[in-house]
Amino acid sequence: MNLLLEFVTYLRHEKRYSAHTIEGYQKDLTLLQEWFNSVDITFEEAETDDIRDYLATLFHKVKATSIQRKIAAIRHFYLFCTKRNFIEGNPAALLKTPRSETLLPAFLTKSEMEQLINFNYGKSLLGVRNRAMMELLYSSGLRVGELVSLLVSSIDLHQKSIRIFGKGKKERLVPVTTAATDAIESYLMLRKDGGPPKAHLFLNRFDNPLTTRGVQYIIDVISRKAGIYKTVSPHMLRHSFATHFLDNGMNLRYIQHMLGHSNLSTTEKYTHLSPGELLAIHKKAHPANKK
Repeated sequence: MNLLLEFVTYLRHEKRYSAHTIEGYQKDLTLLQEWFNSVDITFEEAETDDIRDYLATLFHKVKATSIQRKIAAIRHFYLFCTKRNFIEGNPAALLKTPRSETLLPAFLTKSEMEQLINFNYGKSLLGVRNRAMMELLYSSGLRVGELVSLLVSSIDLHQKSIRIFGKGKKERLVPVTTAATDAIESYLMLRKDGGPPKAHLFLNRFDNPLTTRGVQYIIDVISRKAGIYKTVSPHMLRHSFATHFLDNGMNLRYIQHMLGHSNLSTTEKYTHLSPGELLAIHKKAHPANKK
């Protein structure tokens, strides 16, 4: 029995994970399988120390966050195998997760974000689409996977909101700015199909749904043309959205809902990023400012 294939089938058809998530699990477990093969053991034969030996080979090669992800994949895989009685005992049960580095999510400053929003996108179909896409990402904090899966029917131009099915098929309603809905409406008016409800909202030049890589490429090109000389990703726009909202006094619970985070602790990392709040605290607390 191919345990990895059984696990991937389970993720795809029972858990209904996204293709991107499944690809990540499969890649991490394939690397583990290859290492097991090199030492002449199988998934079924592996013990906890065998997995630890494999992880030890990674510590000076990849970041702690990558090791955390790999451990999560291994745990999930072996939990599946034990529940299905494919193996006896769970060798991943005693694995410890390394402490991650204190890395703050990268984000754009407000002035950099203005450069992107005020960029001359042009009046062509693709230019108008790109403006709508950028306005929507910044006004809603969408994940790129959520963006490319949006249907025309997902957005309510009158109520200025979008209905999103995020991780785990969880549904949430997110308000968006007038600038975003106006840009989307302009884009749909230019589309030759008029934007039927069941069609994907954002299409490429061949009238096929945009992919996550396509969105990354578009943002990279636009950011460079707009004079932002750093690598800008869709996830960075998501972080920028959360940071700027928090900086303007938005409640953290509201931002949690907008981002679709299950736990507030995930959202709380943005409390370390608010430059306005940091400056205010510094001004109030630093002795030199009291003189």
